Amino acid sequence: MSLSVSPLADTPVDALRVAAAHAPYLARLADKESETLRRLDGTAPDQIWNEMISGLSDIGLETDQDDVMRHLRRAKRQAHLILAGADLSGLWPLSHVTQKMTEFADAATSAALTYSAHSFDLSLAGLFVIALGKMGAGELNYSSDIDVAAFFDPDLFDGGRRAPSDSARRIIQKMTRLLSDQTADGYVLRTDLRLRPDPSSTPVAVSTKMAELYYETVGQNWERMVWIKARPCAGDVRAADKFVDALSPFVWRQHLDYWAISDIHAIKRMINSNVNAPDLEAVDADLKLGIGGIREIEFFAQTQQLIMGGRDVSLQVRDTVSAIQTLQSTNLISEADADHMIRFYEVLRAVEHRVQMRQDEQTHALPRDEDQRADIAVLCGVSDLAAFDASLQLVRRKVHSIYLDLFGAEARGKTEAVSGNLVFTGVDPDPGTVKTLKSFGFNHPEQIIQSIAQWHRGHILATRSVRGREILTALLPGLLSDMSETGDPDEAFKRFQNFVERLPSGVQCLSMLLAEKDLRKDLVATLGLAPRLATILGRQPQLIEALLTSEQTVSLSALSEETFEDAMNQARRFVREAAVRIGHGLLHGHLAAGEAGTAYSDLADTTIAAMADAAERETERKFGSAPGDWCVVALGKLGGYALTAGSDLDLMVIYDMRDDTAGPVWFTRFTQRLITALSADTAEGQLYEVDMRLRPSGRSGPVAVRLSSFEKYHRDEAWTWEHMALTRLRPVCGNTDLSNKIRATSQRLLVEAPRRDELTEDILDMRRRLARQKPSQGLWDLKQGEGGVIDLEFIVQRELLMLNTADPPATRLSDAIKLLKQSERLSADEAADLLEAESVLSALQQIQRLALTQDIDPATISDGLKDRLARAVAASDFEEVEKDLRRVKFIVQNLRRKRIGDIEGEILVEL
Repeated sequence: MSLSVSPLADTPVDALRVAAAHAPYLARLADKESETLRRLDGTAPDQIWNEMISGLSDIGLETDQDDVMRHLRRAKRQAHLILAGADLSGLWPLSHVTQKMTEFADAATSAALTYSAHSFDLSLAGLFVIALGKMGAGELNYSSDIDVAAFFDPDLFDGGRRAPSDSARRIIQKMTRLLSDQTADGYVLRTDLRLRPDPSSTPVAVSTKMAELYYETVGQNWERMVWIKARPCAGDVRAADKFVDALSPFVWRQHLDYWAISDIHAIKRMINSNVNAPDLEAVDADLKLGIGGIREIEFFAQTQQLIMGGRDVSLQVRDTVSAIQTLQSTNLISEADADHMIRFYEVLRAVEHRVQMRQDEQTHALPRDEDQRADIAVLCGVSDLAAFDASLQLVRRKVHSIYLDLFGAEARGKTEAVSGNLVFTGVDPDPGTVKTLKSFGFNHPEQIIQSIAQWHRGHILATRSVRGREILTALLPGLLSDMSETGDPDEAFKRFQNFVERLPSGVQCLSMLLAEKDLRKDLVATLGLAPRLATILGRQPQLIEALLTSEQTVSLSALSEETFEDAMNQARRFVREAAVRIGHGLLHGHLAAGEAGTAYSDLADTTIAAMADAAERETERKFGSAPGDWCVVALGKLGGYALTAGSDLDLMVIYDMRDDTAGPVWFTRFTQRLITALSADTAEGQLYEVDMRLRPSGRSGPVAVRLSSFEKYHRDEAWTWEHMALTRLRPVCGNTDLSNKIRATSQRLLVEAPRRDELTEDILDMRRRLARQKPSQGLWDLKQGEGGVIDLEFIVQRELLMLNTADPPATRLSDAIKLLKQSERLSADEAADLLEAESVLSALQQIQRLALTQDIDPATISDGLKDRLARAVAASDFEEVEKDLRRVKFIVQNLRRKRIGDIEGEILVEL
């Protein structure tokens, strides 16, 4: 059974009397316009209509504004009463009803514009209004708002005492108030000016020159769809026709490349639910925007017009029915599909009119309330509500089935399918898209839609080109679906927004994301899990290419041929790419957390060696050959192969003279250049922060230290903490013989260092000072907190200083613990506990430093990051992570208290 809309009576007046019991608005209207109702009982509706339209064109320009507003509103009441009577009685077919409603809108808009211009003593020459949407196509529904755009030709429009743009704006604003303001007499037409170019940035009246430039440079395919229906409706018609003609090449493109066609197909697929979707069973369906609704039919026709209309002028028609008929006559669709689409379109539009007749509401949804829906059924000539519901469901099911059949092949294209609408065209958030985004887990879908709409309008560099915008359209469904899997899609979108809005050009990067599905998923997950890494990628979005391959694309092998500055920039590109690859592998479990410290440290070693060579060449170029040998040594985290993302480098330059008569100036200059090479900001950014405070005498000492001075200082003057630092000293690059001497000297110093009774007291004093400077922040204070990394390192370093061995020290913390076990400075159980603690603390710290710019706060981090932390320590969930962390910190704190001592006011870790 298919729905058909039947007349309520044979005459307009009788039909209105039947309808009054089911449509409160029509009842009120008949009461207010009793004279018009009386005339309808014996006078042809066309005659009364023509008199009303003629009256609008005769509004006196000197009339009081309040009288003008009353006149317009009375004309609207007359129009609605005549239309309802002629429609409900079947006297006027749907096409005549919509055309008459459009005729009234044209006349009212023209009258309001003319009066507004005259009130400013200005001519309409060069100023005009274009009807768009249903008004442009002559398809206005009963309570439709009107989509119009106002323009002025700056060469023709005279603004009088004001600039043309200012005067045009004032006139259009007044016109809008005359039509839209709600008074005691109601309103005339809700006027929507947001289909003009870039409405968030432009005035209500736009210069034709600015508009032509906009459409030429950033106009989108959905805006081409809007302009298919464009038609001058008020003002200077000659100037309006000239403007519409000028936009014809934008609307009707004779040659479409692959991406333009793909984008149009993607626009169609944005209405992307399936034929068995629950919405098809809803009795309170949205007849316009819902599945199987009016928009599917309109999209079907308009997208085909966009693709084919530039080469076939017969498709350059405004109204939907004519477009479908032409598609059938040109064999683009079958006769059966065309007939069904037209018939179903007319049924849905007729029901839509009756929905709006109840209360003069701009709604397209059937009421959920059965009594109200029964009123709609009666207005359609159906007395059985169940039959009405069932037949309307059948219509919508058939519409959607034809829609899917026609575009089924295209649905297998590049754009990924999702369940639900994803429409980012137009100016209002699409209700179906809001629903889809909510189902994806987004809490603020309207903001998401607004941001994406701005991207489509070319507000960011990545989408300034047509192709960039078209690729974005194809990419969005999969991208948003990926964000829904991160655990915090709103935050993932915010970080992707920061990333995409920093792209200097979108085509290459967006094309990669479209072509490489795994890369897209990886990127979204990375942005969602790691705010710190997201910031880095946002600043340097080209680094995304580093995620495509495990091979380093930037090399340091040819730095010897580069200038000093070029070598610095090349090194920065090398480190950025490698660090992102390491971080990405760590974040996604391709690189074990325990291996990350080595990976970051090896990267730093390679870079330091390359920059030291460059610094040596630059120093020799300016000051001659080195008067001896040099070596760069690492201390701290770098010395212990424990670097994390963003770690600074603790370095020292040690040299030895070949000639005692030579001074240290050359080595000072070399060291200064090395520091510059590693830490200076260049066009490519910065490599590392360099800390050289662990050299003898710290900041007050020379930046490069002679080996003999280094040995003398540590034997005679060094503090306990400086001896502790030596336990992690290792040469990174420089002369091999000197490196061996430094190792031997460092070990000898550790062996010969006096084992004073004050050693433990010194270490405890240092630990207490650190606790006062930065008190513990709780369980997730991994470094400074009780039982954290500092406690662990202090325990190990104390025992290494107490160890009297000629063997070189193990700079890795885990190796040092094993050495202390072999030397019986730690029991087997203590060593096992400390090894577990080192593994857990370093793994969690690696993830924390990569992902965040601050300590971990379980209340704010995403579920995805919690899962990654769990995987880093082989825990089943985040609760187990905290349990393991509490246990190892408990062990470390207690061993520190046993071996070193207590900290004033420390909080004991509880299991």
